[in-house]
This record gives sequence, structure tokens and C-alpha cells, in this order.
Amino acid sequence: MDNETKEIYQTTLSIANKITKNLSKNSLSVINVGELLRIDLRDFLIFLVIADHAISKDEIQYINKSLGYSFDDDTIRSFVTNSRIMREDYLNTPPTSMKYFLDYSKNDYIINEAKYYDIKKLYVLTFQALGEDFLSHCKHVGLNEVNQLTRYRFMLESQINSYIKKGGDNDKQLPDSIPFRLKSKEETANQEQSDIPFVGKVTEADKTMDDLDSLLAELDSLIGLESVKEEVKNLINLLKIIEIRKKNSLKVPSVTKHFVFAGNPGTGKTTIARLLSQIYCALGILSKGHMVEVDRSGLVAGYMGQTAIKVKEVLDKAKGGVLFIDEAYSLANDTPDGDFGQEAIDTLVKGMEDEREDLIVIVAGYPDLMDKFIKSNPGLKSRFQKTIYFPDYNADDLYKVFLRFAKENDYKLSEDASVYLKNKLEEYVRNTDEYFGNARDVRNFLDIAISAQANRLLKEKCTDPQSLMTLEPADLADIFQS
Repeated sequence: MDNETKEIYQTTLSIANKITKNLSKNSLSVINVGELLRIDLRDFLIFLVIADHAISKDEIQYINKSLGYSFDDDTIRSFVTNSRIMREDYLNTPPTSMKYFLDYSKNDYIINEAKYYDIKKLYVLTFQALGEDFLSHCKHVGLNEVNQLTRYRFMLESQINSYIKKGGDNDKQLPDSIPFRLKSKEETANQEQSDIPFVGKVTEADKTMDDLDSLLAELDSLIGLESVKEEVKNLINLLKIIEIRKKNSLKVPSVTKHFVFAGNPGTGKTTIARLLSQIYCALGILSKGHMVEVDRSGLVAGYMGQTAIKVKEVLDKAKGGVLFIDEAYSLANDTPDGDFGQEAIDTLVKGMEDEREDLIVIVAGYPDLMDKFIKSNPGLKSRFQKTIYFPDYNADDLYKVFLRFAKENDYKLSEDASVYLKNKLEEYVRNTDEYFGNARDVRNFLDIAISAQANRLLKEKCTDPQSLMTLEPADLADIFQS
């Protein structure tokens, strides 16, 4: 934990302890608010950990060192399975400690002892700062973890906003930021724009692959996904025939431009979406061929009216290419306390109609959840008429993915390691659980093997080029211990 984050955490913890002392003094409760805060922060960090459906050692070490826990891989997996973190309503449930911070945010005893004036904003900042520090200290952080952090912050802000609307905070004249400072007139004028940041990723079209043959070759080079490749090629053939029919003044069939990509994590949905954006550009259907990738946090804002603005800005960024919405089913998880997922859906549906000539929207997620999501809204069902299913990788596919990742990083397997890995992957696939991340798991496997190899080589004092490149069975053993 860096010094700034530690200072914020310790300040918030000291306030929690003062709240506990005040509760005890008034004989209201024996609840330890500081311990509640520590538990809430623990659950929040684990929520970030499982965003990519993988649990790494450095993530566990950060939680243990920062919050004083003693998790190992087995205990944290068991904890996640039996906790509320896996429930769909976790993001709609405020932390237990929040109630006490909100109730005491105007208490003179607490304010006079606090380092910061606005206790409500400090509470949110604590989660934000700890989350950012966690992501910066851990390897292999991706868009999922960043988006989950943003979604959690929005939830906290929404809960506080709801508390204020219900009359829990009658004094609005509080310092606006932490540490305390008043906004300038220029900052106030720009507040609406700065409060709605773009949360997502833009991938520009690869100019080295702007012809259809190169793109099809790239599609064929992907490991596995045979049924998906066939679906994409069928689409391309249909579009080619439609173009020929147009040139011959013949009627053309209606073809859907928007897709549902249904599959588990790590099955290549994002990769295929990026290729599809360029393929459609090469066919003259899209003008740019880039892709804008977002999830719920990139579309839903925390305040009334901002969600529509946010969705329109994302649609503007995606015009001429593909808008890829991951975990799109989460948009339908509305609650009575100010969640604006439906507003995002309504704005999205309208935008798809307005930009129908130069925009493709792909929504992606788990098969069962995506099926329910599309059926939940007539506007979605009428626009997303084509679903492409992405199967899980088999053991042979995972082995080939491992070899490709290894080759890209100048590693290779010895003969014994190759046999060992194939056998272990077959066993691994047979015993998959909800954490199975397909190709994502394999990338983590390689990282574990590289670390184990480094320790082995230094211990053996063997650093010739061949040894540096070769992974042995001993280097792979740690992957399958959990």
C-alpha cells in the first residue's frame, strides 16, 4: 500500500474507531465499525480479484499484507464460493459500514476529530484509493478489473445520493473535494462534462490488414473456434452475394448487422469482434473499422440524465466501427435506488436506429444470462436477431494456446514438459468450475511457469540461452497444485 493510500485508509479507520467509541459511550451498540470497514474493504478487493475469473498469488498477498488477513489460494476460493460476492445483487448492496459513516457524517464529535471535513466523500475515496493501489501493485490487470472498480464507486456514490434525497443529509454546504478545497468557477462550469468520463477501450483498425484475404487468414490462424469461424465465413459469403445482387438490380434479403456473442470468459469473443469490425470495413459496410469496448460502467452513470449523455458519447466514438458491450446482461439489473441500466438500454436502442448505416453493436456475455437479457426487452430482441455461440476450449486447444503464448515470449517446452502439460490440461478441463477462464487461464499458467523457472535456474546456477528458453515439468507443477 503506497503512503497516500495508507494515510487515507488510516484516517478512515480512525474515524470508524471514533464512531465505535461514540456508540459504546451512548450504550447504543457494541459493533466495531473499524472491523466492519476492514471486512467491507476485504470483500471489495476480492470482488476486483474475481473480475477476470482468476485468482493470482500477488492479489492474495496484497489483501493479506494491506488488511491483515491470511488467505491462501484454497481458503480464498472457498471464501468466494460461500460469500455474497458471487451473488448477482452484490453491486446493489451497500457495504455494512457505510450506514455508520453516513449516520455520523454530521456528528460534531466525529467531525472535530476527523482529518477531512466531508466524511461521506472520504468513505468513497477510501475504496477508490485502495482499489487503484491494488490494481497498480498486481500483475495482469485488465479492463475487467478497472471497470469493476468504476462500477463499485458508482454504487457507493448512488447510495450516498439516495441517502441525501431521503433527508439523511440536510446540510449541502460541505467541502466539495478531498482534501478540502472550493471549486473555481471554471471547474464548476465544467463539472457536468468531467463527471462523465469515458470508461472503456478504443482499438483502432490495423492498417496492415485492410484487405479481406489478410483478415480471413488472421481468422483462420486463431486456435479452436471452428464453429465460430464457420459462422463468420457464412456471414461474409452472404454479404458478398448481396453486393453482387445489388449490382444486378435484384432484390436483396434483410441481414442483421448486430450480434449477440454468447460464451464463457476467455473464449475469443473480443478477438472475433475486433476482426469482424475490420472485415465489415473491408467489405465497405463500415467506414472506419475500429472497435469501442465497454461494459456497464462505460454506459451507466450515477445520476439522473447522465446515463443518456454517456451512452450517446460512446455511440459517437463507435460510429464507423463496432461497439462491443461486454457483460451486457448487467444493464438489466435495475434497482429502485437510482440504477439507470434501463435508461442505457433505451438510449442504446435508439442510437442503433439512428446510426444504423455505419455502426455495428455486439453484446457479449454468459450464454444463459445473455438469452434472458435479450428476451427481457422487445427493442433488444428485434435488433439482436443473430447469436453466435463461443464454445469452451478443449485440452488440445489450451495446449496450443500455451505454446503460442510461450513462443511469443521466447519460451518452449521440453519433451517431458510437453507430455506433462497435455496430461494435466486434460485433467484440468474435466474438473473445470465457475472460475474456468479458457485462454485467460492459460496466460496465467505461463506466468506461473516463468516465475518457477526463474527460481529453479538461479538455484541451479544454469543460465545458458537454451536453459533460459526451456520450461521443464518442475516449472509447470505449481500451476496445478490448487
